[in-house]
Amino acid sequence: MLHCYYMNLNCDCSVEQSHAFYEELPEERQERIRRMKNPALAKKKILVGRFLQEVMQEETGIAISKQHFIYSAAGRPSLLHNDLDFNLSDSGDYVVLAVSDQQVGIDIERRKKNHLSIAKRCFCPEEYEDIVATTDPLEQERRFRAYWTMKEAYVKCEGSGLAIPLNSFRIVWEESRTRSVVDKMLHDVSNTFVAYGYTTSLAEEYCVSVCQQCRIDEMCLIEKIL
Repeated sequence: MLHCYYMNLNCDCSVEQSHAFYEELPEERQERIRRMKNPALAKKKILVGRFLQEVMQEETGIAISKQHFIYSAAGRPSLLHNDLDFNLSDSGDYVVLAVSDQQVGIDIERRKKNHLSIAKRCFCPEEYEDIVATTDPLEQERRFRAYWTMKEAYVKCEGSGLAIPLNSFRIVWEESRTRSVVDKMLHDVSNTFVAYGYTTSLAEEYCVSVCQQCRIDEMCLIEKIL
């Protein structure tokens, strides 16, 4: 089971509604928001927190007021008294959330500048060569975002909390360039963690990738409106 949700953070939310959402957030998330100097960013983080609460209420039947989040030693959150795994990511105007019955990671990324220099520095040589194999700048940028989000999703899915270098494992695409498998032999030959991915687009400038331990035949992004 894998459900993926998204929300536009530029939604129409009044100051009063935003404050009400804030009051229902867990204390640790409230504390992080209180430390923010940028009011616009603080409001976005309130909406991200509410988005998570409402989706988990739908997925688990646990009311927002009864939700208690705990954290692993690696800092990975989970919902107390529930076995579903989830992972959040936000970039620019959007937030995405993956909910699964197994360990999962998701990442969203907006267009980046200087993507070729980043790819050459951070990716495996084969991945960089795949990006520059096309001379179309838009296709190069699209391939870069697909690699970047899939690598980030894998690191989050793996869940150890370690800083895994992005060039220590390789993304191998199927012919469609939407489904992929992680070649982890570069990372650790003794690692039995098998991961598969799926990549899609959101709006014009965003790429979303999700990663889990079984093959993902398709991924549908479900819009959530507060």
